[in-house]
Amino acid sequence: MEEQKLVKVKLGVLAIDSGYMNASQVDRIHKLQVARDRRFGELAVEEGYLTENQLNELLNAQKKSNVLIGQVLIENGFFTLEKYEEILLHYRQYSDLTDDEIQALKTNDVKKITEIFLRTLSHDRNKMLHEYFELFIRNIIRFIDDGIRVEEARKTNSYSFDYLVTQRIEGEQGFFSGFSASETVLTRFASIYAEEELDEMNALAKDALGEFMNCQNGLFLSHLSHEGIELGLLPAEVKNDGNLKSLEKLYIIPCYLNFGRVDFLFADKFLYFQ
Repeated sequence: MEEQKLVKVKLGVLAIDSGYMNASQVDRIHKLQVARDRRFGELAVEEGYLTENQLNELLNAQKKSNVLIGQVLIENGFFTLEKYEEILLHYRQYSDLTDDEIQALKTNDVKKITEIFLRTLSHDRNKMLHEYFELFIRNIIRFIDDGIRVEEARKTNSYSFDYLVTQRIEGEQGFFSGFSASETVLTRFASIYAEEELDEMNALAKDALGEFMNCQNGLFLSHLSHEGIELGLLPAEVKNDGNLKSLEKLYIIPCYLNFGRVDFLFADKFLYFQ
């Protein structure tokens, strides 16, 4: 993950990633380059594997993209081109994502990504949860880690936590929100947000986590106020070793950062702590 920040993606990998070429075609162009002093794109067009429009699209994507985990995996010998192609195909089939949704993941379209991973909740309290989670992802990317990976949302009536960061939101349309993780992960989270190295869940770490939650909710409530919805905030809290009980449904969305998993939590009603 660290190494990919330094790698410039190669056109052949982008061609496989886009579905324009398969691994054997890319490999053939690489072999032709040994015999001919020609660029990959020129040869691919000449051999009929790419159109001029497709080549221009890939060249534009190459300029914008200097991070691609697939490139690092291939260059370090973990994947062959054939294995990379196989993994991409398997992911497309397994994830049941459309081409447009795959493209949204590639371009980090947060709004579309939110829709993808919350689509199982489409018949629930949809709009507020979508808007709140979209803001949460943007704040994670902005302040904590731009390498976030999200999994599909699920519903439950209870949830056990190691550490939980939450803040009570009061008002007619109040709701519960928070995020949970292990002590190690949240300590690292706090270190990044506080811009200070922390090695335990001390008062400074808890203050930093509370400030992140206050930032998240302050921005969201400001957005709601423009829609005529006025809600109030109580001080943020950091709780540990407990269990949440919901009278209705509690939504859990696993989020994987470079340093560990954080569970995003949301419920229509206030929850009971045990």
